[in-house]
Amino acid sequence: MRIFLTLLLAALFCSAALFSENAASASAQGENARTAQGRRPESGIVEGFYGRPWTEAERRMMLHFLGEHGMNLYVYAPKDDPYHREKWREPYPPQEMLALKRLAAEARTSGVELVFAVSPGLDQRFSGWAGEADEKTMLRKLESVHEMGVERFAIFFDDIEHKDGRAQALFVNRLNEELLARHLTEKPLFVVPTEYFLQDMETAGVAKPYTREFAAQLDDDIVVLFTGEGVVPEGISAEDMTEAERLYGRPLGIWWNYPVTDYLPGKLALGPIQGLDETVAERAPVFLMNPMEKPYLSRIALATGAEWLSSPASYDAERAWHTAIREQYGGLAGAMELFALHSRRMEKDWAHTGALDAPLLKEQMEAFWQKVERGERADKEAEALAKEFRRLKRAAKQLKEKLPPETLAECLPQLQLFAQYAESAETSLAMVKARREGSFAHETALYQKIKDVPTEQQKKEEPRLSEQVFADFIAKAKSWHEMQEHGVGRREN
Repeated sequence: MRIFLTLLLAALFCSAALFSENAASASAQGENARTAQGRRPESGIVEGFYGRPWTEAERRMMLHFLGEHGMNLYVYAPKDDPYHREKWREPYPPQEMLALKRLAAEARTSGVELVFAVSPGLDQRFSGWAGEADEKTMLRKLESVHEMGVERFAIFFDDIEHKDGRAQALFVNRLNEELLARHLTEKPLFVVPTEYFLQDMETAGVAKPYTREFAAQLDDDIVVLFTGEGVVPEGISAEDMTEAERLYGRPLGIWWNYPVTDYLPGKLALGPIQGLDETVAERAPVFLMNPMEKPYLSRIALATGAEWLSSPASYDAERAWHTAIREQYGGLAGAMELFALHSRRMEKDWAHTGALDAPLLKEQMEAFWQKVERGERADKEAEALAKEFRRLKRAAKQLKEKLPPETLAECLPQLQLFAQYAESAETSLAMVKARREGSFAHETALYQKIKDVPTEQQKKEEPRLSEQVFADFIAKAKSWHEMQEHGVGRREN
């Protein structure tokens, strides 16, 4: 009996010790998880684009999407909402206030915080009785929004001509103090200064007067957002962060301008978030992505942004992109991936961002033209290209027939162009083959089919995709035929 009791006590002791060890381990793991989560910036989107503001239904959809992907901020700041920017002094009409109230309630249900922003910089006054009147007007506006359930705010001074860093900072300071004192919020303001990207903040490493004055006057608890080296840069490096933090004397939040396309609305930004150093996630208190005017298609890039935020050190942009499309499009994922692959890169004179459009296909096309222009047979290359073009035509047809209506409405012009490009690329191959076979009349007839296919869009609103791949291939085919017809480099095969 004594031996039994001894064994029983020993077993109980070991169990208690094991339980204690497991509990300690779980506690440590939980603490580590909380520490890691604490380092992750607040994140989400800023509806901050120029163009048609989203509808209430689109915003509700996006709130749920953000919550499901572990993001917690929705900043309301559509540039073309008149009461946000041009008519910022005027109160919202009753029906829009009620919509805002419903949106704030939906945000809470989704685990997302709705941040209401105002952009007063077009005509705000800072001094004398007019300045006092504008301060009171702003406070009344934010109070009215607070009554609808909004408990966090932002003031944006971006994209304006008049720069007064000191006056802007002092205004934001007073507003921030009043909001906190009146218990309209428990968190400091977000603010976008007029100089919000590195190239505009400094000259030869020295802060410009606006940046210097704004940074010197602004209270430490207010969160400043910046976009990186430029407005739409390739990425943000650790050095970019360090330099911007030096200029503003504080950690800076990020306003990331992808997948927004308001500067080139004919193109869809359907690629992954990329180019962000992992230290951005470690050091930025806030990370916001600016989406397209098209909320459903924006979800591809936004999902990859959520993936980057969850594990910036091991993030693989292409893998995250494949995963996002597969999760969002199910049985249409293969077709959608082929289409999206041709609409990822955003290029303008001051905008350079996004993964390349169809880089492997571009290599195949270049190999084909190298042989053709040397007068060599390119049968193998042509066969591989023809197979891919047929695959892309099938993808376009499948998407036009089976995409959900709300998504199809956002991309139909680009899908139609995609199908036209695939057809025209096939015709281009046939045109080259006709010349090799000496069928010059047939070659000319084929050229007439592609002659008017748009490959150099002049208006930014015109649908575009695959500018350096599909469009370039067809443009080269046109030029090649025209050179042959004029006897430049003509060869009899």
